[in-house]
Amino acid sequence: MIRKNIQIGHTDFLITDLKALLGEKLTRLPYVLRLLCENHLRQNGSVELLNNAINAWLLRQEVDFAFTFYPNRLLMHDTTCTPALVDIAALRDVVAGMGLDPDLLSPNLPVEVSVDHSISVDVFATEDALHQNTILEIDRHKERYKFLNWASKNLRGVHINPPGSGIMHTINLEQLATILVISANGEAFPDMLLGTDSHTPMINGIGVLGWGIGGLEAETVMFGHPTSISFPRVTGVELVGRIPEKTLVTDFTLQLTSLLREHNVTNEFVEFYGEGVCFLRAEERAVVANMAPEYGATTGYFPVDKETLNYLARTGRKSQEIEFIQPIFEEMCLWFDPGNVPMFDRTIRIDLVTRPICRAKLGFHSRIILPLSSF
Repeated sequence: MIRKNIQIGHTDFLITDLKALLGEKLTRLPYVLRLLCENHLRQNGSVELLNNAINAWLLRQEVDFAFTFYPNRLLMHDTTCTPALVDIAALRDVVAGMGLDPDLLSPNLPVEVSVDHSISVDVFATEDALHQNTILEIDRHKERYKFLNWASKNLRGVHINPPGSGIMHTINLEQLATILVISANGEAFPDMLLGTDSHTPMINGIGVLGWGIGGLEAETVMFGHPTSISFPRVTGVELVGRIPEKTLVTDFTLQLTSLLREHNVTNEFVEFYGEGVCFLRAEERAVVANMAPEYGATTGYFPVDKETLNYLARTGRKSQEIEFIQPIFEEMCLWFDPGNVPMFDRTIRIDLVTRPICRAKLGFHSRIILPLSSF
């Protein structure tokens, strides 16, 4: 693995040295590919095969390569997590029956469970509706919540967010995401996750790379097996200008979704770039990223920048959780530069103000300019 020690102030960090592998080629890569490279190298994936794959992609050649990817945390909701935890409980009984320690079957990474998908609303339009619904929900599903309580106490790293805590994606944005993970030994790396929900990419709005997977794949990841992802096709969406007053980001997002569905970004990684990104608040970016499954993409990614740090501060993160993000991300070439235009498999240009529709093909890139009047 390519490693590098850096010092920021009086604190030492160990990072994956992407520059040592890719050199000047690094700034030509979309940020999503830089993040996949970082994770691949950190998980001891092949350096030679990765380098060959990047060179081939930059030359517009066919790439036959799969990234080794392992998240640093897992996000699950009640309808996928419960059967997965039942599987684990059954396996632990088998292990115990063999005279072995059932704790051998505990997750290797933090697992956050949100109970938000299968709850019912019985009481509404009253001040105590939340309290009443919570009581009814827990009474209705006593067996399930007794089991989830057992899991939280017996499986290391499993944390249950009970009914009434909020929606999993909001919890992830406002409480769980760290952007930068710093381990006990000083290793620093970007926050990345997988989730058992198609809208997991909502977290891409603040620069945390993640996408949705199934419950069975989550079980394998939970126990330390990395997943693999084929070298993705990456579509760049350039944003120009800013959304005018009285135009909601939801208007833009619905139009964008329609446009991307037209141009078939199914299973692609979509990345937003350009100076228009800087005019979107993190909450607005999250709305756009949240719709990735609706426009068919694996992700809708916004790189980390000053607005990301502002959002962390607005949501109560401690200053010591924020202060190292920019210098470390800059050192790793993961900090957003609106003036840098990476290479993409194709690009779509959206003028958020007044420019008319214009279609052109430039080399391997197709360009589409979307007028504001279509909102």
